[in-house]
Amino acid sequence: MLEDSLKLKKQEDWDNSGLQIGNMDCNIKTVMLTLDLDLNAVKYAKDKNVDLILAHHPFLFDSIKSIDLNSYDGKIIKLLIQNNINVYSMHTSLDMADMGVTRALADILNINNCSVLHEINEDGSGYGGVGDIEETGILEFTKKVKQSLNCSMIKLYTPDKHLKVSTAAFCGGSGSDFIPDAAKKGAHVYITGDIKYHQAQTALKNNLCIIDAGHYNTEFPVMELIKAKIEKHSDLNVIIYETNTVEEIII
Repeated sequence: MLEDSLKLKKQEDWDNSGLQIGNMDCNIKTVMLTLDLDLNAVKYAKDKNVDLILAHHPFLFDSIKSIDLNSYDGKIIKLLIQNNINVYSMHTSLDMADMGVTRALADILNINNCSVLHEINEDGSGYGGVGDIEETGILEFTKKVKQSLNCSMIKLYTPDKHLKVSTAAFCGGSGSDFIPDAAKKGAHVYITGDIKYHQAQTALKNNLCIIDAGHYNTEFPVMELIKAKIEKHSDLNVIIYETNTVEEIII
C-alpha cells in the first residue's frame, strides 16, 4: 500500500531498507512512525502496544556477527522480540520517492514548480529538489524556514545579508554532496542539514546561500505525510514518535 501511494523508489545498493525485525504474518493494528529507532522509542512503542514501527533510518545497517543482550542494540532487539514488535525501514527509497521526504519538505516550505535536484534513476527521480519561492530577503526567509521546521536553532551561510532570494534548492537530511547541483541549477539558497565548514565555503564561492536546518528537522515533515497516507488507505491506528535522538543543547 505504501509503496504505491508514496511511489517509493528502489533503494541504493549500499542501503538496508525493508523488514529489519519481525514476522510477515503478524496482524498489525497500531503503527508507530519515527525517524530513528533507539531504546526510548522501543519502550514507548511497548507502552502504546505498537505492532509495527516504521523507521526512516535503518536500525540494522551493517551485518551482525553477534548479539550481546547487554549492549545497547542488544537490549533493543530483545525488547522488540519479546513484545512482538516488527520493524520496517524506508530510507533511500523514501528519500527519492515522489511523495516522500522531498515532497514533504517542499510542501512545508512553500517551494513551488519543483524539479529534482540530483537525478540518479532512469525515471528522472533522485535526491532533493529545486523550485520557486516568493522573493524575499535571505534573513527573513531563514526565519521562515526556522519557524516552519520548528528548529530550536538554525545556521545561515550567506555572502550578503541583504541578498534577495527567489529560487531555493533543498534536500532532507545530509545534502552537502549536492551543493554543486544547487549552484549549477541557479538556486539562490540551499536548505539541508549537516553542513561542514569547507562545504559552506564551496557554496559561498558560488554565491549560494546555505541554510543548515539540521538532519532531523529537514526529514521529520515526511512523518505527517506517511501518517496521512496510511490513514487514508487503512483503519490502522498511527502514532508519530517525535524525539530527535541527537538534538543539540543550546547553552
